[in-house]
Amino acid sequence: QRGAGIMSKIVFLSILMMCVTAPSRILPPFLLTGRRLPPFVSSVLNYIPFAVIGSQVFPDILWATGDFKSSAAATVVAFLTGWFSGNILVVLPASIAAAFLATRLF
Repeated sequence: QRGAGIMSKIVFLSILMMCVTAPSRILPPFLLTGRRLPPFVSSVLNYIPFAVIGSQVFPDILWATGDFKSSAAATVVAFLTGWFSGNILVVLPASIAAAFLATRLF
């Protein structure tokens, strides 16, 4: 009974967060239709999401599994597969497998 109340609050808050963040992600492409940004501005904006995600994720990613060695192995594999493939569907399974194997080997 109590768990159902907590779940309904989580679902409600998730929907509320979606409603708040979706317009900021959906509207700009429609508002910029027909206008082009200067190439320098466009290239800078392309790197901002990666810089923000990197600054938020990097310190904690080295302890994500509770063991530095397996987390570091997964981080290195994720970086390399992301660099060479650029496909999240390759990066995620590869880094999970690296963490699993590093846990078993070390």
